[in-house]
Amino acid sequence: MSQRLTQIQAQKTEQQLRLSQQQLQLVRLLEMPIAEFEQQVKKELMDNPALEEGAPVEKDEVGNSADEMDSNDTGIDTYSDAENENLTELSAYSEDDLPIYTPSGGSAERNELPLGDSGSFIEYLESQMMNYDLSEEEAKILKYLIGSLDNRGFIDRPIATITEELAFKEYIYVSEQEVEQVLRILQNFDPVGIGARSTQECLLLQIDRQLNNEEESVSDLKKKVLLLEREIIANYYNLFINKNKERLKNKLGISSVQVDALFNEIRKLNVNPGFALSESSADRVQTQIPDFIVETDPEGNIEMRLNSGEVPRLHVSGDYINQLKTLQSRPSKLTRSEKEGLVYTRQKIEAAQMFIESVKQRRRTLYETMKAIIELQRTFFLTKDDEDKVRLVLDDVAKQSGYDVSTISRVCSSKCALLDGRIYPLSEFFKLTRKNAVGEEIDGRRVREMMREIVDGEDKMNPYSDDKIVELMKKRGVTLARRTVAKYRTEMGIPAVNSRRG
Repeated sequence: MSQRLTQIQAQKTEQQLRLSQQQLQLVRLLEMPIAEFEQQVKKELMDNPALEEGAPVEKDEVGNSADEMDSNDTGIDTYSDAENENLTELSAYSEDDLPIYTPSGGSAERNELPLGDSGSFIEYLESQMMNYDLSEEEAKILKYLIGSLDNRGFIDRPIATITEELAFKEYIYVSEQEVEQVLRILQNFDPVGIGARSTQECLLLQIDRQLNNEEESVSDLKKKVLLLEREIIANYYNLFINKNKERLKNKLGISSVQVDALFNEIRKLNVNPGFALSESSADRVQTQIPDFIVETDPEGNIEMRLNSGEVPRLHVSGDYINQLKTLQSRPSKLTRSEKEGLVYTRQKIEAAQMFIESVKQRRRTLYETMKAIIELQRTFFLTKDDEDKVRLVLDDVAKQSGYDVSTISRVCSSKCALLDGRIYPLSEFFKLTRKNAVGEEIDGRRVREMMREIVDGEDKMNPYSDDKIVELMKKRGVTLARRTVAKYRTEMGIPAVNSRRG
C-alpha cells in the first residue's frame, strides 16, 4: 500500500518571554561588584568610540546640576529618582539633550580593605566539578587535567602523553578517547577557553560558547557574524594571524569594511583565559571594596550612599551625533561606504545610549535594594547584634523594593557594605531558617555550624562525602539536599572529599 506525503499549512499562536538586549546587559551589570563594574565601564569606553567620559553640559535633562543630583542621592530620606527618563529617538538628539550618566559621590568614597585570599585558580576550577555527574575515575582525570594547565590556562602536552602519565603516576588506565571526553567537560568550565590546546582552539571555544548559549539567544545578525568569525578561525587561521585581509575578503566574499569589523570582534576574545585567575594563593591578597557605605549615629539615624568608585560621568559623543545627522540629511546621495558608515555610526550611538541607561538603572536598583534591606533590618543595623536580626529572605526585600526576586538575588550575590567601619557581605543582613524534624526553626548559620562540627570530627583518612553529610545532618534533625550541602561547604571554604583525604 503506497503512502502519500502531504504538506499542510497551519497557523499557531504562542507567546515567548525573551529578554531584550538592554535587559540582558542590565542583568550582567547588576551581578558585578564595584571593582568589576569599574573595569566593565573602562572596557566599554575603549570598545565604543561613541561613548565618552566627562560632562558635556552644565545641566541635566530635568534642569538639575550634577552637584544637586548627588546631594539628593546621599541618604534614604532624600533619595530621588530624577534620572528615570525613557530612551530618546536618535533623530531627536541635539547638543543640549545628549543622554548622560552622573555618578553619585566621588573616588574619595572608595574603601579598600585587604582581606584573605578567596581561593586559587585550581580551587575555582575544581568547585565547578559539582555541576557535572562524574564517576570517581572521571573526577580524578579531570583534577589531573586541571593540574596540568599552564599559566595561560592551556593543556600544552599531547593527550597521549597525559594518558601515559595517568597510568604511571596515578595508576589510572584509560584510553586517549576517554581523556578527550573528560577534557571536553573541562572546556565547558569558566573562564571560557580554559583547557584549550592551542590559541586557535581557545578562540573556537569562545565563539562556540556564544553560538550555543542557551541563556542568551543571539540575533540572526549576530549569529551570522559569529559564523563568519568561526569560519575564519577554523578554516583560514593562517590568513588571520598573518593579517592577510585581502585574501580573506575574496575567500569569504565580503567587503573590506566587514573584514575589518570581524578582525575587531575576534581581537576582543581572550587568548589567555588563565591569566586573570592564575596567581598562586601564596602571592595574592584580595582587595574587597564595599559597594555601599552605611553610617549610623547614637540618635538612631542611618545614612546610606553608593560607592561610585572610579566610574566617570558618561555621555554620547557629540561628534558622532553630528556625523549621524550629516549622513541622514542626504540619504539619496550616499555612497556605499557612506551607507556602511551610517549603519556603523547608528549602531555605536545606540550601544552607547543603551549602556548609559543600563548604568543608570543599575544605580537605581542597587540603591532601592539596599534601602529596602535597611528598612527591614533596621534594628540590626543600629545594634550589630545577631540577636536583633529578624528573619529576612529575598522575597521580603523584593516586595519592599518592588523588584523581582531574581533581581534582588543578583544584587546581593557578590556585593558587600561598609557598616560603621566593618565590611559585611549583603548575605549577612539576611536571616535564613530551616525547620528541623519537629517543626522548629533553626538559624541557617547554626546549620552551617553543625556541618562544620561534622567535618571537624571526621576521620581525615576517610572523610565524609556530601551524601554522608546529608545522612548525618538528618540524624541531627535537619534535612538537606546534597546540592545544598555542597553549596554550604563551598561557601564555608571546606574542600571536596578527595581534597580533605589524608
